[in-house]
Amino acid sequence: MDSVTFPIVVHTLIFDEGGRLLLLRRKGTGFMDGYLGLPGGHLQAGETVTNAAMRECKEEVCIEAKAIQPLVVMPFMGGVDFIFEAHEWNGMAEIGEPDKCSEIGWFVPETLPRDAVPFVPKALELRRQKVWYHEYFD
Repeated sequence: MDSVTFPIVVHTLIFDEGGRLLLLRRKGTGFMDGYLGLPGGHLQAGETVTNAAMRECKEEVCIEAKAIQPLVVMPFMGGVDFIFEAHEWNGMAEIGEPDKCSEIGWFVPETLPRDAVPFVPKALELRRQKVWYHEYFD
């Protein structure tokens, strides 16, 4: 029997003092390029899921997450995504990986642009409903 592997992915919701959500436009990743998504990426060997989320915030948007908590787990076809929320953070949001991101901005969660990655509105809905688990196969 062959061993099957699948990615563990982390993403983080980061809100500013006005309640706007930080999104970045993906490019050069090979997945949903051109869409607005959350800071995130893959778990690295020897890293906790929480540390991966904090690392990705720093690498992608130059934000140091101080207080971060898991919000929802969303298995998808071929992997599992852990969505976190940063409750305390330092820094000024800016593009940290220009080869993977072409734009960064703050958006009102209730009126996200049509080109947001589809799981983002779903994660926000689950956050409002206080649902921690959702199998995302949409």
